[in-house]
Amino acid sequence: MISLPSLLSLAHFIGLALGVGCATAKLTLLVRCRADQAFVPAYIVAAKPVTRLIVLGLALLTLSGVGWLLLGYPFTPLLVVKLALVGAIWVLGPIIDIVVEPKFEKLSPRLGEPASPGFIRIQQHYLRLELIATGLFYVIVVMWVLV
Repeated sequence: MISLPSLLSLAHFIGLALGVGCATAKLTLLVRCRADQAFVPAYIVAAKPVTRLIVLGLALLTLSGVGWLLLGYPFTPLLVVKLALVGAIWVLGPIIDIVVEPKFEKLSPRLGEPASPGFIRIQQHYLRLELIATGLFYVIVVMWVLV
């Protein structure tokens, strides 16, 4: 029989793998868009399913983390920082997905057309936000190893 701590560890690990892996994949695809404008339509199609997997991973991380806290996992300064970073991802994610990504999609150039200055600006902003969000995931991974 599987114990609750084992189940929480498994859920946390799967959530971390989904969150970090999919955030990295999404960022990599976005960087490819910057290098090859013809890739933008493919990115737009791929971004939504990848984002759903990031959210699933973050939800698993959050729920298993709450489970650990309910089991009496001790609060340490490092854990508090880690929780703040997870909160930052929960805030940054909707900004990216509800505000910036639709603008990126709306301003994306048609195949064969040059990119508008507005598209280039939103693409740079989008890339910065995705870099920050993915970077936060990697910082959390390092902290997970340390905590």
